[in-house]
Amino acid sequence: MKEGDTPSHLQFSEERKNEKEQFATIRFHGNLGKLENGKRLEEKKVAVPIKIGQILVELQSDIGIELRRDSTLILVNGVEANALEDLETVIVQGDEVALVPMFHGGES
Repeated sequence: MKEGDTPSHLQFSEERKNEKEQFATIRFHGNLGKLENGKRLEEKKVAVPIKIGQILVELQSDIGIELRRDSTLILVNGVEANALEDLETVIVQGDEVALVPMFHGGES
């Protein structure tokens, strides 16, 4: 691997898992966890350290979940990301990131 190349932080398999890797949990609320195939994703483990902005990019490229920052509430251990460093907030071992849609509604 060349310097500067980084593997996807969202790739998680039992074969790769070892004691040296550290993870945080991403939790999906409302319709944010609905995948294109109709299944629902409740949570995802991500390798850390990683910035919130990179998590959003990788969620879109790896599993097709597009999250618009202007319509998604991002909580890090219960604190809104805007109160921290927003998309530059570094997520570390044991952190929990909750992604909550700001718009709610019923079926029409």
